[in-house]
Amino acid sequence: MQEKNLKLVDKIMTTLQGVEDPELLVDIVNLGLIYGIDIEGDHATVKMTLTIVGCPLSTYLQNTIEKAVLSVPKIKTCDVKLVWYPVWSPERMTIAAKKQLGMLDNEQVLDQENKIEETEKIIDFSVPIKKLAEEYPDFIQIMYDCGFTRIKIPGLLSTVGRVMTIPLGAQAMKIDLDKIRQAFEDKGYKVID
Repeated sequence: MQEKNLKLVDKIMTTLQGVEDPELLVDIVNLGLIYGIDIEGDHATVKMTLTIVGCPLSTYLQNTIEKAVLSVPKIKTCDVKLVWYPVWSPERMTIAAKKQLGMLDNEQVLDQENKIEETEKIIDFSVPIKKLAEEYPDFIQIMYDCGFTRIKIPGLLSTVGRVMTIPLGAQAMKIDLDKIRQAFEDKGYKVID
């Protein structure tokens, strides 16, 4: 998708956050009802689902969505396509929506947020160093602090780092792999081999 289309999709998604399901009083984006947005020229197609088949609000939501999308500059026409696969379930809802609907108490919200953080902070020792450095902003500094000083050599990541893994690097630099593992765990990463 072209960059200008990505910007339009972002604007449409932001606009759709203002469209609430009138029964649930939660916006359709956080409910997980929007499955995709396609842009062709000045035409937008919004793919969405409903919480249940035969929802009596389908016409209302369709009209409200079209009005919202047409308010985005450069969009002249809009279609709303109802899709039923994948089937909607409450798991598609954001944490904010679940909290708003009283589905989570504060402790559950923290648990959900911690699970998200854990899944975002995984160091897989079988993944090339370059990929880990691109994914985690503090990766290079942690490796440097462990004694892997060559990681800051210009061009190292784009050449050797494309294939070298942490265990290979530790072996080459004669650094204890457990020391590196512990350094990442101390920073809140989950380490897998």
